Amino acid sequence: MAMFKVTIGALRTACEETTESIEEKLKKIPGVLRDRFRFFGSSSPIMKMPLDIMIDNIFPDLALEDILSLRRVNKCLYLLTHQPIIWRRFLIRMDFPIPPLRPTFEYSLPLTDYEIEQLVTQAITVDDNWRSPNPKIYNRRLLNGFHKINDICLLPGGKYLVASVMDVGCEGWYWIYLYVLDSPWGPRPVARIQTFSMAYDIQAKYVKLRPNEDGILIAYTRRFNKKRFVKSGVASKVSHEQHVDEHFRYNVVTVYAKLDDFEFLTAPNMNPDGGTYSFVLDHIDKPFLELGIADTSYEVTQSSIFEANGRTYMAMIAQPAEMHFINVLDKTEHSCCIFREHNSWPLSPYRIRAFRVYPKQNDMIVIRSVTPSPGVEHHLIEWYELPLYKGVVRLTAKARYTLQNKKVRKFVISDFGIPNQTKLHPSHPDLRHTQGPPPPVSIFLEREDPEGVEHHAIYPQQQLVPEAPGKPAHYKYIYNHDSYQMATHICGPNRAKILPGSTRALICMMDGQDTSDTPQMVSLRRYVHPRNAGIHYEPDPPPAAAEEDKDAFPVLARKPRLPMPKTGVFRTFFEAQDIVSEINAAGGLRAICWDESTGRICLASEGSTDIRILDCAHMVMPDARREEIQRKLEYVDEITPPPPPKEKGVEGGEGEGQAQGKGKGEGEVDAKAEATAELESSDMDSSDSDVPTDVETPRSMSDNDMDVD
Repeated sequence: MAMFKVTIGALRTACEETTESIEEKLKKIPGVLRDRFRFFGSSSPIMKMPLDIMIDNIFPDLALEDILSLRRVNKCLYLLTHQPIIWRRFLIRMDFPIPPLRPTFEYSLPLTDYEIEQLVTQAITVDDNWRSPNPKIYNRRLLNGFHKINDICLLPGGKYLVASVMDVGCEGWYWIYLYVLDSPWGPRPVARIQTFSMAYDIQAKYVKLRPNEDGILIAYTRRFNKKRFVKSGVASKVSHEQHVDEHFRYNVVTVYAKLDDFEFLTAPNMNPDGGTYSFVLDHIDKPFLELGIADTSYEVTQSSIFEANGRTYMAMIAQPAEMHFINVLDKTEHSCCIFREHNSWPLSPYRIRAFRVYPKQNDMIVIRSVTPSPGVEHHLIEWYELPLYKGVVRLTAKARYTLQNKKVRKFVISDFGIPNQTKLHPSHPDLRHTQGPPPPVSIFLEREDPEGVEHHAIYPQQQLVPEAPGKPAHYKYIYNHDSYQMATHICGPNRAKILPGSTRALICMMDGQDTSDTPQMVSLRRYVHPRNAGIHYEPDPPPAAAEEDKDAFPVLARKPRLPMPKTGVFRTFFEAQDIVSEINAAGGLRAICWDESTGRICLASEGSTDIRILDCAHMVMPDARREEIQRKLEYVDEITPPPPPKEKGVEGGEGEGQAQGKGKGEGEVDAKAEATAELESSDMDSSDSDVPTDVETPRSMSDNDMDVD
């Protein structure tokens, strides 16, 4: 085992690079491409210009379209315009949300350089695509899940997918699988943990449960027959959304895994078919740790993971009228909340429909339904403070509004939060888009009789903070339960399944007559907030430019951002109709999820083990990008004449004899060696690995540590 610790430490060292300043990065760029530009054979003066001048003085004044146009000029400019320093500047200056940066995403790590450009292009194209009158699918792939899929959930940013699966070859075997979707070696499973019953309502988030350690926290719900020894199979064979005359016990289970382990296993240079990968799998600690199980005889209809007061909590609804809040690391910190009745209906039955904790606040929104008489149901949209005490707490609403006598099948609330406002890694930059108002919290109603969609949005209120010593005047934003009805859409005879988002949503239209567990699909539709809806905010003061960029603050793009549509806020993805037909031919829709920040959609059907991945934003897969760059490097090598011999005093050495005796000088970088090292895996073949890392028994967190020093 000691040998393994040394080996994995050496591998990590080979994969990583210390954080460097922009100046240090600029010094390296001429070393990579200097000779190729100098001897390219072009008479154009720009090809003879020093590269640091181009990158530091010319490129900052170019728009995004200009950089992409330069990329098409020749292969040398193609390589140059892929330099991450260019895309970091665009990333910092973007004034609308980008996909959340993973806690382990290292801004200066060469292996993730391609992700910086991808973040920029994803944010721009998904924003334009959702506002466009003709939304489209940019890319589609298949992931072999190896088992029947029950439920799926994407982590923020869309790189990892969590799935509840059932072993089709062995009845009664149920698992939670973690898949990586963005990998040069193709999407594949990475780890799994057994659940012993079908898991549903999966929630997954990046968390920091311990200092200096980032992880993934997963919460899922499962149920068992109260008579555990009676193998009726109803608990797992029948969907939790179907009413059955059975008595169950419900569990909400939280499991944790260190994110560093998954990042190492899914690194671009970690070939899943290679010996190193197999060696790591044989010696690595089991990744998942079961933190706790909340057990109840009441039906659990929703669970959620959130952070408050520096702690991480799991919250759940226990029907009909209880909510539980549990600290995932301290089970004694457990609050059971009961809500006071409305004064107009003090004796009527209530049930909790949905809830969500307001981001960065100790408040939450709770939706309850009250039935004052048979066939009549009112819905209370209420604002409560989070419980601060252990034990049973009776809460009184701070504010509410009522929806009178509407038939609502389901309420769903967005959980986008405020991405990238808090730095999750020391190397993450200060992003301009985190200034200004946070996104709204959106409430969607899946209505029935008539079938339709109704959208409400709660926008944060802007409050001026006066100037203080050392701090200029600025605005802060508070969610105080001011709601606006945004749009209503009648879609009968079809019914809508809504995947919510803060400013946009995905709507899956289903056959209204099909009430099975796996209904037939009709279409996929996008929804975006209508123009001139919500609140008008006063502009925040512009952020101070970084020191190295104070003289260059470029325009992001020549083409202006598409406006929100006044009409046509619902539009169909016509390019996805063949996917809809494939899903229906395979028995209907089994599971669907999406990531609002990237526009990534994942679907699973009843009769197939495949997961279909649809990207509604422009993405270049790591394998395709690296192979294309490698081809252009080889072409440039072919047409590049050898450089003339260097004399004494020339940069990079003190004469040919010394260069042969001592190798390259300290200030000289061999372009071919460095570029080849960066692209050493270019001859890869996309393949799936069906050897995930198992875990079968929980252990203490201290036992789960892996020493990588």
